[in-house]
Amino acid sequence: MERFSVAGAASAIRTFEDGTAVSVRKVEVKRPIPGPVAEHESAHVVAAGKIVSATIIPSGDALGTTQPVKMTAAAAAAAEALGCNGTGHDMFITEHVLGVDPSVAKSAARSALSGKSEEMYEVATLLQERSTIGQADVEEARENVKKRNQGIFPVEVEIIAPDGRRQSITAKSFRGEISIADLSKLLPKAT
Repeated sequence: MERFSVAGAASAIRTFEDGTAVSVRKVEVKRPIPGPVAEHESAHVVAAGKIVSATIIPSGDALGTTQPVKMTAAAAAAAEALGCNGTGHDMFITEHVLGVDPSVAKSAARSALSGKSEEMYEVATLLQERSTIGQADVEEARENVKKRNQGIFPVEVEIIAPDGRRQSITAKSFRGEISIADLSKLLPKAT
């Protein structure tokens, strides 16, 4: 089955034997760049695994908070382990509430976060977009990372018939490709 690759480029064009032209381009979704508070909270979220909620809305002295389903030393020390600012309260909880040596907690946090930088960035981005997130949002972030890694992203397909008629649709790529067979269903029928 012939495939139309759009993985390496922003767009691709192909002209068929009958003169029909097909243009496929990645649809770029504008998203905010996560701020330092969103990055800090995302470390807690990812290290915790499951959360009740996380927010970047300031409350009292806190610029943001994460409420994990179960508080662990690794989750509490996660932001400190990554070198984020504003970790005084986190480390107080780690040492004085949970009773865990800070260096042990930071080591556990680094282990829990190892290989999860894309997930942390996606969680931070969702936090920046939505201000407050729950576990469903964390699952959405994980799914977004999985899809990106599989080359699944939205594309706009424009089909230009030999007579100049245009038809546009939005589809999803898989492994950065669109199947020509799938597109052929949309091509104008020869008369």
